[in-house]
Amino acid sequence: MKKIASLSAIEYELGKSQPIDTLDFLINDHDTLAIYKKAGAKYFAASEISNIDLCANAIEKTLNATSVEKDSIDVVLYVSENATRGYSINIIDINKLLLRVGLNKALPIGISLSDCANIITGLEVGASMIASGMANNVLLVCSDMITGEDEKRKMERETSIFSDGAVSCILSKPGNGDFDICSLTNENLPHLWEQNSETHEHEYSMEKFKIMHRISRAILKKNMLTPANIKKVFTSNYTLPTNKLFVKMTGCKADKGFYDNIERFGHTLAGDILINLKDFYKENILDSGDTFLSLVDSYSTCGAIVFCKK
Repeated sequence: MKKIASLSAIEYELGKSQPIDTLDFLINDHDTLAIYKKAGAKYFAASEISNIDLCANAIEKTLNATSVEKDSIDVVLYVSENATRGYSINIIDINKLLLRVGLNKALPIGISLSDCANIITGLEVGASMIASGMANNVLLVCSDMITGEDEKRKMERETSIFSDGAVSCILSKPGNGDFDICSLTNENLPHLWEQNSETHEHEYSMEKFKIMHRISRAILKKNMLTPANIKKVFTSNYTLPTNKLFVKMTGCKADKGFYDNIERFGHTLAGDILINLKDFYKENILDSGDTFLSLVDSYSTCGAIVFCKK
């Protein structure tokens, strides 16, 4: 398979773990709580520090885990939904962050429009910069948190509970990291925004599933892979039934999905797939060439990534 960039030093920082039955909207709603628990939810992560502090902690872990010198990092990709989450991060905040972690020569670039699929947009931008020679080393940091009342942690249709967290990694030339990025595909369908309502809930869900089915099959075919070649499938952390359905739409059996973090912290918005990859890597012995498929989605954006172990 062709390799376009490498991925290494994945590290993350989560908020404090808390049981979901402590959330205001679930304390006295035992029926809804039972729905969440049956779907696999148990804990969420609530940060006692700021979004920037979450970023700094994750970045410092990544810098400690990599052999890439700070002055050799050309670009920092800041990936976040902050514009829609009740807080605002501006260039002054990012410059303070760069100074704090010692990345004095890096160019900051912000990515936010793809919501829960921001991570694939960030990886696509970073990998393109590596492949084109515009950068040798890119640090990507993805961070999101919920501010204000507990109600904001509720995803639509009881899909999951939002958690606070940040994840960061280094992108560099193929062969330099723990994993190589072999292929990415990313699509945005503007009309899905119009369907994302209670009135068109069924139509929205059906079209989303069809898109995920199509792009996952297409990326496997493009890389001359079959479901048998895939060691694990990583998705965002929603519910066990939803995630198993996503995995089966790729042609893989449901047992190839990674579901551990649905119970552990739920949905950290865009950062889930990298956190899940990190945790699987940490707990398992991987062989060179082991291949992984990741799926991401938001209201209108859907994407897929093929990684392989170096």
